[in-house]
Amino acid sequence: MKIVGLTGGMGVGKSTVAAIFESNGFPVFNSDTRAKELMVENTDLKKNIISLLGEESYEGENLNRKYIAKVIFSDENLLKKQNLLVHSALQKDFQLWKTKQDAAFCVKEAAILFESGSYKDCDYTVAVIAPDSIRIPRIISRDHLSIEEVKKRLQHQWAQEKVVKLSNFHIVNDFDFKNLQSQVMKIISILKDKC
Repeated sequence: MKIVGLTGGMGVGKSTVAAIFESNGFPVFNSDTRAKELMVENTDLKKNIISLLGEESYEGENLNRKYIAKVIFSDENLLKKQNLLVHSALQKDFQLWKTKQDAAFCVKEAAILFESGSYKDCDYTVAVIAPDSIRIPRIISRDHLSIEEVKKRLQHQWAQEKVVKLSNFHIVNDFDFKNLQSQVMKIISILKDKC
């Protein structure tokens, strides 16, 4: 089965694009959601995170997301180490998930597809981009962050232009659903011919 990597920065609408793929019969592995689950479920990963970031990383059995974000977005080195730990556990989980799927291709949704190196496992890649004038207010509203917090997080992400250059396809999400759906359907049509 072919693997299509779906990527894009915060607030571009990757989940909406993934839902369109899924509604057309192509299974989607949401790396970001699954990573959060593994950080709670996977005991080895949990131990490694505590060892790297401290006991405050967890509140009982729950991930202390606010604390982790504060720590890793203030230290580039810790961010890289944290990403490596999670990526390793996620890779194993994805491979297991993939064996249970049955379609011409599956979609691996990941915010840091290129940064983590997991694009190497993909046959094709699709980047979703959106104007900052739409993204930033959307992130503030969705994640209840200040504009300073959003800008700090966006600084740690690759520029949209760089991700587009590395991708086989790209989708511009101006939050017009009809236009978005049309772009995804065009890519699905091309991919079906290739797979």
